[in-house]
Amino acid sequence: MTTVTAKPSRRIAMRLPRASTVLACLVYAYLVVPSLVVMPISLSEAGEFTLDKARLSLNLFRQFFGSEAWLAALWNSLQVATAASVLATLIGIPAAYAFARGRFLGRSTVQMLVISPMFVPVIVIALGLYFLAAATGQQGRFSTLVLAHAMYGLPFVVMLVLSGMTQVDPALEKAAMLMGASPARVFLQVVLPQLKIPIFAGFLFAFLASFDEVVIAWFLNGPTTITLPVKMYSSIMWENTPVIAAVSTMLTLLSFAVCLLTMMLGANPGAKGAEAGR
Repeated sequence: MTTVTAKPSRRIAMRLPRASTVLACLVYAYLVVPSLVVMPISLSEAGEFTLDKARLSLNLFRQFFGSEAWLAALWNSLQVATAASVLATLIGIPAAYAFARGRFLGRSTVQMLVISPMFVPVIVIALGLYFLAAATGQQGRFSTLVLAHAMYGLPFVVMLVLSGMTQVDPALEKAAMLMGASPARVFLQVVLPQLKIPIFAGFLFAFLASFDEVVIAWFLNGPTTITLPVKMYSSIMWENTPVIAAVSTMLTLLSFAVCLLTMMLGANPGAKGAEAGR
């Protein structure tokens, strides 16, 4: 009887991974296909969906790069995303180290507050920042938008660096301290070299989160700080131009490139081993 009942359960156990793989592929297709549909539209002459090679054209991309308004929005997004991701990285690295190694009152509460932007609805964050900026007279400033996006991207840096800290051997830090190294020197010369990949991945995700963010930017932007996603949204509302398809394609390719680069870094055990051995 034991042998008879074991065979069906074994078959079920073998089928479950296949079923979960099929289900995962269906979910991924549901998420990705709408983005892929935009690409043929961006490559058509009139902004229509077509697979006819004779009708393919780069006209929409030429219109984008020939428009001062679109290029200004792109430049604003690049400036804001770069500044915000650098600031989030500079704050997130010591914060993650403090959460991983520190022992202080309220550590869990502070950590939850730092990563809360990942769970709080973005519209709530945007409204709170809007009221704060309006009350302090900082509405529409470049620095205000950078600080807001840095706060929005900070959880990505903290979580990735915290994950990387699990691979850092505390014995190396203790050995360096026993040799007379100061805490700052231990952090800079022992810990940071082992966290290059998580830090770079956190920077990339913070950059992408800022570059693609539209709700916070919509509430905080001014006439000279309109970002690319805000420009896209306003164009949908008022212009309905097919150039949006070209912009969407470029954003999709940018997101795909960042995710692919992050996966390549995470799947390179040789690089990790070399960094840990230094």
